[in-house]
Amino acid sequence: MPRVDDPGRAGMLRADLVDHLQRTGAIRDERIAEAFRVVPRHLFLPQMPLTAAYADDVVLMKRDDAGVPISSVSQPSMIALMLDQAAVRPGDHILEIGSGGYNAALLTELTGPTGSVTTVDIDPDVTTRARAALTRAGYPNVHVVQADAEYGVPQHAPYDRVVVTVTAWDIPPAWVDQLRPTGRIVVPLRLGGETRSIAFDDHHGHLESHSSILCGFVDIQGQGAHHAPDVPPPNAPIPHPTFQAHRTGTPLPAGFHIARKHYTFTVCRVGGVGF
Repeated sequence: MPRVDDPGRAGMLRADLVDHLQRTGAIRDERIAEAFRVVPRHLFLPQMPLTAAYADDVVLMKRDDAGVPISSVSQPSMIALMLDQAAVRPGDHILEIGSGGYNAALLTELTGPTGSVTTVDIDPDVTTRARAALTRAGYPNVHVVQADAEYGVPQHAPYDRVVVTVTAWDIPPAWVDQLRPTGRIVVPLRLGGETRSIAFDDHHGHLESHSSILCGFVDIQGQGAHHAPDVPPPNAPIPHPTFQAHRTGTPLPAGFHIARKHYTFTVCRVGGVGF
């Protein structure tokens, strides 16, 4: 039976969700809070009861033939933390990797009428669903692209922010090449046995982390997919680590190095000092 929506009830549930996210510290910026108050998450989750659509929980949307989750609408608290990492400004041009629709709508609220949002996913079912939900929710201007995100979306580049909502094993060169020199990449990276959402800024030719948060997302598909076991973490846990990313083949600083195809990641102590 189709869900019958009560706009007033949905608005109250959105306000309750924002209050929860502010109390728990997931939202610290009033602009992000206002975006969450405005975007109707339930329209991106038509199969869910209204109360469940506004719970602070991830919603799985699709599994592959083996039962592995390959698409989801992310947990609101995780989205809020990553939006804070991204520090999106009015007028920014954004590339989102992984399309659920909801996060693209939030990004649209943050960029405002002078900015733009492009969201890309390899799965046509996902992009079809995202495009329909964005239109239904009042965000028809989001560019929804069905393609392998390994190559970015060059037709709408350059971007001020690249926001990745799937777990990546490496950073494809296209994501950096399509980024403005002053831009930022926020990406959940699987490094040393754990996944962290890391905000990288360009720093004299390499990427340096601005912040990192433990997280969990479905794995990236396409050319960037990687299913082999990860390298072991450092012998001793590093509290509040920082990260650098250097193109493979370039000189590396002191630290614990994790080599990938395109980038070598260095895990450092706070302040960027090797251990």
